[in-house]
Amino acid sequence: MHYQQTDKPSRRKREGKTPVIICTILTIFALLTLILGFVFKNPYFIIAGIVPAALYEAWRTEGFFTKAASVGIVVLVILEILAILNVFTINLAQTLQEEEAYIYGYYVQLGDIKFVFPAAAVVLSIILVYYTYGKYTKWLSILLLISSIGLLYLVNKPGLIEIIRNFI
Repeated sequence: MHYQQTDKPSRRKREGKTPVIICTILTIFALLTLILGFVFKNPYFIIAGIVPAALYEAWRTEGFFTKAASVGIVVLVILEILAILNVFTINLAQTLQEEEAYIYGYYVQLGDIKFVFPAAAVVLSIILVYYTYGKYTKWLSILLLISSIGLLYLVNKPGLIEIIRNFI
């Protein structure tokens, strides 16, 4: 008699070694791109490291708010690429006639979207670090936070200082 398993594998079985390997590869890649970004003072290197980590984080997260935050980071990174390429330019401070925006309990300085998007990604990464439960999503959220801080430092150092002031 041929036995066919129809049950889903347990969560432990689904986890296996694959997430560890993927997270390790993503971490090494993100750290290399972070270093290259600072050496060459080029945000594209850092973005190249953020994209795969953000996509994997968005795929792994399960809760409504963590899924929204991780998908938000993916969208922000894509928009940041387009903004840096000057596909579009918007000054949010002028458009909204506000100097800062309140995002999930944090104030983010508004201005050119090239500078606002990384700041918003930092805030969303902080939310992910705080609210994610799984060890791999926590790992990825810390990786995204470090990479987003590096990106924000390269494109908007005053914005990073403002976010740090909000936490002190």
